[in-house]
Amino acid sequence: MKIVAFGDSIMEGKTGNIKEEEHFLFLLGKKLGSSFTLINAGVGGHSARNSMERYEKDVLAHNPDLVILEFGGNNHDYRNPARIVTDDEFKGHLHTFKTLLPASCKVLVLTFPPIIDEQHLFHKLFPEVKLDEAVNGHRQIVRDFAKENNFPLLDLYKLMYGDRYKLLLPDGIHFNPAGHAFLAEKLYEALKEYLSL
Repeated sequence: MKIVAFGDSIMEGKTGNIKEEEHFLFLLGKKLGSSFTLINAGVGGHSARNSMERYEKDVLAHNPDLVILEFGGNNHDYRNPARIVTDDEFKGHLHTFKTLLPASCKVLVLTFPPIIDEQHLFHKLFPEVKLDEAVNGHRQIVRDFAKENNFPLLDLYKLMYGDRYKLLLPDGIHFNPAGHAFLAEKLYEALKEYLSL
């Protein structure tokens, strides 16, 4: 089975000098076994708009059996207003994702994980902005998208919030090694149920 992890820096998982053997996809691959091929189609800094611009090349071209979908954090780049993705645009990208996806391809949807505002770069640049709260609207859009399409949802925001200080890097947004291990375990549990492994 071929699985593509599609999204932003959370899926890419390279921030913080994470070693290959610490990366959640490496750990997930060990749990799933050799009959699974895992492809990383995460690109740091990409909004939903940027991600969908490469959807055919980076995802559909692999003919995946399952896509792990996670994006949305970079939809709120207040440093460059032209990059901001509105609610309606975000919903449109999710609709396009679903429309272009082969009917046989399964999808596991992830919400964007918690953001520790006081540790994030934006806290210094835009002290009036509560980024974690700002992203909540798009987290809910993702939850609704999963429900409407009967896609299983892994709500990383709810699962990680209580332990966010233990699972995230000092930048307040990316996963540390413990976070990668946590994500690998939660993905394995979700896939085990979804695929009846």
